Amino acid sequence: MKATLGKPQGRKLKAADVDGLPVFARRFVQARERAGLTLEQVAAAAEIEDAASVRMSQYQRGVHTPRFNVAQQLAKALNVPVEFLYAPDDQTAEFLLLWHKLPKAKRTQLLNALQEAR
Repeated sequence: MKATLGKPQGRKLKAADVDGLPVFARRFVQARERAGLTLEQVAAAAEIEDAASVRMSQYQRGVHTPRFNVAQQLAKALNVPVEFLYAPDDQTAEFLLLWHKLPKAKRTQLLNALQEAR
């Protein structure tokens, strides 16, 4: 089932329902589900207080996209790189999640290998 901006109230938006939503909204839902957090928990972890529940719901439904500094707070709360929230395709998004989890030494090693492969 595809999510729409007019989804029924009380129904949780799941990653499987996000086809057709803007990139940020899709990735926000995916990251929130991976973290196992509610919208309220994300808002609290990101230290977003003013009308947090409404704002989080709007981000998730694609009604609004947060400013970059807010996106950074959300990414930190969800333990994903902020770039993930803007990744246009699934392969890039998955790469960013894997890259984010690597220790710095391994990142350097992989970066060097990629540069040599060019």
